[in-house]
Amino acid sequence: YNQQSSYPFHILLMDIELRGLNGIEVAKKIRALPDREVQIIFFTNYPQYVMSSFDVQPYHYLIKPVHYECFEAKIIKLCNYIISSVNRFLMIKTEDGHMVIKNSDIIAIVKIKHSLAKNRLKIITSTQHYIIPGTISEYISKLNRPFMLIHRSVIVNLEHVHKFTATSVVMHNQEQFPIGRTQAKEVKEAYAYYMIAQFKERG
Repeated sequence: YNQQSSYPFHILLMDIELRGLNGIEVAKKIRALPDREVQIIFFTNYPQYVMSSFDVQPYHYLIKPVHYECFEAKIIKLCNYIISSVNRFLMIKTEDGHMVIKNSDIIAIVKIKHSLAKNRLKIITSTQHYIIPGTISEYISKLNRPFMLIHRSVIVNLEHVHKFTATSVVMHNQEQFPIGRTQAKEVKEAYAYYMIAQFKERG
């Protein structure tokens, strides 16, 4: 799991009775990783484990043997929950099909300026880039703060801002994006308010 950090998981299905390991202890290690939002479903023969698992916040318990209809219903419900969590996840369509990415992983969304790439965007995340169909206006309407339009062709996640220059913003991954002249004051003020809110939230 730790070695697959460039391909974050949304759901983990785990047996509690593992060979030489306890699934709850493994889940504690997973919860200590940066990707804490992964949803865990436990399988077990012993219902008494339920009380000892609250610390790892599992989504659900399935008591073995598990009937397929029950398993299917739980997975569908969980997938709907993930997709409907609009403040935390974004569904995108790539050449490989639909996928869900965490909003907090998105660094920026940039319009691709190429005559053959009309209405194409590049989503830049902490680990990779995705080329998707769509427009900047379409995505800024889907995303709330900390996402902000800083230029007619660039949306950034204020969470990943490293510093400002006179005419641009530098992100944590060292990519630099221009700030529109009319947006400069608004962007810097929004970032200041965002940072103040973060400090208050942390106490």
